[in-house]
Amino acid sequence: MFNWDDVRYFLTLQRQATLAAAGAALKLDPTTVGRRLVKLEEELGARLFDRTPAGYVLTEAGHRLLPRAERIEREALGVERDVAGEDQKLEGVVKLTATEMLTTRFIAPHLRRFRERYPQVQLDLNCTNLDVNLARREADIALRLARPTQEDLIIKRLSFIHLGLYASRDYVDRFGLPKDSLAGHQMILFASRRPFRRENDWVEARMDGAHVALRSDSVSAMYAATTAGTGIALLPCLVADHDRQLVRIPVEGGPEPRQIWQAVHKDLRDSARIRAVLDFLGKVLTAPQERISAA
Repeated sequence: MFNWDDVRYFLTLQRQATLAAAGAALKLDPTTVGRRLVKLEEELGARLFDRTPAGYVLTEAGHRLLPRAERIEREALGVERDVAGEDQKLEGVVKLTATEMLTTRFIAPHLRRFRERYPQVQLDLNCTNLDVNLARREADIALRLARPTQEDLIIKRLSFIHLGLYASRDYVDRFGLPKDSLAGHQMILFASRRPFRRENDWVEARMDGAHVALRSDSVSAMYAATTAGTGIALLPCLVADHDRQLVRIPVEGGPEPRQIWQAVHKDLRDSARIRAVLDFLGKVLTAPQERISAA
């Protein structure tokens, strides 16, 4: 008889393409995923995937099953969200996804206060720039620097992140404070990727022959390298302005500020533990305007 729970294994393998990746997504051993797939194929009497060097690819039978499996998933997750959304107990797990910088510099320093107020609520923090699917419960709440586009989400803009140029006091002692030009200085830039184009274009237009010492897709790594005296970098003003290790470089203007967007699935908005986390994030990330100085 067809086991409805095997839909998860089928869909995850279809999305991940390999047993190893599917096992990681399901937090299971890859062999378990393989066994469940074989069992499902035996119960249905059809081969659902072709095993290729590039991974698992749907057969014709697999393509016929796919839309039905996705409908089953939507219904199952809808029931799960409905139950979670009606839960008024201030306890349980809340899955929060945010960028590394938001997590380490804006959220983590305040978690003790949240824990003291809500000791029975466990935060499951996933630090990533990748999009996650809230409808599939890959996360309950998402914080992003670009407005989410998925359907059935409640989206709120929490604040802005202004960026400015900073160097460590040690760097300034060794190389001096740039005044009219960055020429001759060491620069720490974002990785040469499309998401960072806005910031890189702004810095590169002002380098005047300065040297690139480091590029990174991690703002936390750039921050650490800056405080270590590696070079000059664009950093969040709200954090760097209060860091005694850093000095603001007097350059006029700054790149267009990033916006912090919060998203939660509409079915979860009334859950007590979700509301507790949303309220906490609102207080932490909606900074008073006098503390957010333009770059």
